[in-house]
Amino acid sequence: MGDFVLILNSSDEELRNFVVQRFVDNALNVKLCAHPDKHETTALILSAPQNVISKEAEAWGFLKRDETGFKREYVSSEHERFQIPYTLQGEKKCLFTPSEISYITFELIKRVAIHVVPDYFPRSKAGVHSTDSMLLALERAEISECWPLHSAPEDRLAASSVGPWKRSFLDHIEQYFGVNVALYFAWLKNYIVWLLVPAILGLIVYGYHSLHPEINVDNSLVSPIYTLIIIIWGVLFVKGWDRDCAALVCDWGIDAVKWRREVRPRYHGTKRISPITGLPERHFPSEQRIFRYLGSSLVTLLMLILAFSVMVISLNLQGYIHSFSYSKNYLLYPSIAWLCDEGQYFDPSGKGPMPQILLYIPVILHAVIIQVLNKIYQVVAINLTHWENHRSPARHENALFIKRFFFEAFDCYIALFYLAFVEADIVLLRKELLNLFIVDCARRLATESLIPFIARKASRKISKKQTDCVIDMRLGEDYDKAEYEQFDDYLEMVIQIGYITLFAGAFPLAAPLSLVCNVLELYSDIFKLSRITRRPVVHRIVDIGVWSLLVKGIVLLSVFTNLYIFCFTSEQLMTYVPSLFEVTPLSAEAASKAGSDHIHNIAAGAGTTVTTIMISLEHIILILVAAIWILVPGISSSVQNELARRQYVKFIEAHGEAVNSGGISAMNFEADPLERTIH
Repeated sequence: MGDFVLILNSSDEELRNFVVQRFVDNALNVKLCAHPDKHETTALILSAPQNVISKEAEAWGFLKRDETGFKREYVSSEHERFQIPYTLQGEKKCLFTPSEISYITFELIKRVAIHVVPDYFPRSKAGVHSTDSMLLALERAEISECWPLHSAPEDRLAASSVGPWKRSFLDHIEQYFGVNVALYFAWLKNYIVWLLVPAILGLIVYGYHSLHPEINVDNSLVSPIYTLIIIIWGVLFVKGWDRDCAALVCDWGIDAVKWRREVRPRYHGTKRISPITGLPERHFPSEQRIFRYLGSSLVTLLMLILAFSVMVISLNLQGYIHSFSYSKNYLLYPSIAWLCDEGQYFDPSGKGPMPQILLYIPVILHAVIIQVLNKIYQVVAINLTHWENHRSPARHENALFIKRFFFEAFDCYIALFYLAFVEADIVLLRKELLNLFIVDCARRLATESLIPFIARKASRKISKKQTDCVIDMRLGEDYDKAEYEQFDDYLEMVIQIGYITLFAGAFPLAAPLSLVCNVLELYSDIFKLSRITRRPVVHRIVDIGVWSLLVKGIVLLSVFTNLYIFCFTSEQLMTYVPSLFEVTPLSAEAASKAGSDHIHNIAAGAGTTVTTIMISLEHIILILVAAIWILVPGISSSVQNELARRQYVKFIEAHGEAVNSGGISAMNFEADPLERTIH
């Protein structure tokens, strides 16, 4: 249930025996088996005995349901008083779930120290100390790889067999794959459910525009109302997720996990005595890291310039930048833009050769190049973040996530921002959004499930022909699988939320299209998790971390982007107050390039009035957003009561005799949810 495999890429028998003995000395079970492909490589199957699991669960303060039906901290001496909720492989009962056993086992593996460093132990640039973790030292020397093995198929496939729309689905995911995976699926399901309202409203707006051909997103009276609803929806979605997330982690008992400092395998620095533990540790001055931040920023800036250049070429190929554009003097490249002239290959009016095919070539090329740039920057960002030398895995991951998110968000949004705020052409903006949705949805389904599934099937056939020496069948099944990566799954959804909220007034179909894509994404992710990737390492987290902050930032930014589109980019404000604007017809040639046959400009002397309207609306909407944020609690009353009850139980267990004798009062015992700390 909680077995890990440690691949030792060394033929040194002394090293293998030393590693095995250190794990055995620390009460871990070790089983040797052959590597599927490399006979000189050793595979160690590591597991923890039941009595060790019980003691560690008590030390970590795991919450389990007792005979009264309530959850409290597990006590190994009172094991029989706790309910046995989990059924393993159909018959065997177990108090601890596979994810809890996997978490404890991995913590035990990481805890095993080298103790005495033999001469034959591999050295890395960071050196080796006796207090170093065995696993981290081997990973630092780049001769080992460790991951959790899948258990019985009925446990691995339990969630997919239940179906994603039942409440037990998330429980199955949490019990087997861990809370870090379960929270992603909970967030995705929550997002899908919340999308129902804007999807229905988006279809209504689209239907209204279809019934009135003279009305479009540029001059619609209903688009601003839809935009305001989307902004409020975004705030309610964020608050709703905060409440649901708090309820889930409370129900799963994650709030009792104790805090510990963890060091990355590749962290290096000078040796010093830790001010916390009094033991030797590595230390890297924060002052040096600041200069490395500057270096990372410079490299990222160069990559962003490259991405911007690709965007300019793409917009020239799609005919968005032309001789009538505002940016014609510095972004128009006639050597490329001629391909979009009337009758040419990429003529946007469809008068060129094979328009059903060639019109989409620039869009597809842009999407492919974006993916290539993202893959290149992914490697660059990983190396830059390693170079920054963060001590803890959490800080390292956050630094990496922020780099990749802002680069990939820049890639995805820069063309849209250009059309919305430079060209000020909402019709072309809507067209670009539609193209991005279609291409991106097809890419996600192909690259995340279909292609990996076919590639894995092919590699397994080759593997079967090459070797039949696998002892542990689970290792043979898992070895050729890719690691489970959550970053891209979260990134796609957060970018998509930006499409829906940042440009709500331009593309009301974003919500219904997202709803359809996300339902397919949900089933695709379940399939990928249960059949294509390795079992992920369990992390007992209490929220989705930086992703929640990014969504909040996008929702807040949407107030300003939509107001600008309402007042300046589109004719929506002009529809309400026509006296503030004047209309200038375009020539036939200019109209064929732009999204409309005319442009609107602020009337002479009306600039201050339009700006005042925008600022006033911005203040009103921000006050409304702040009111919702303050009035809607982030934690429901039932969760607050359960957290208070758990603290009360701990209080009674610690001071029961004093309370009974009247020495300590337990009246009015209550936990303030705003002051609680979840680790």
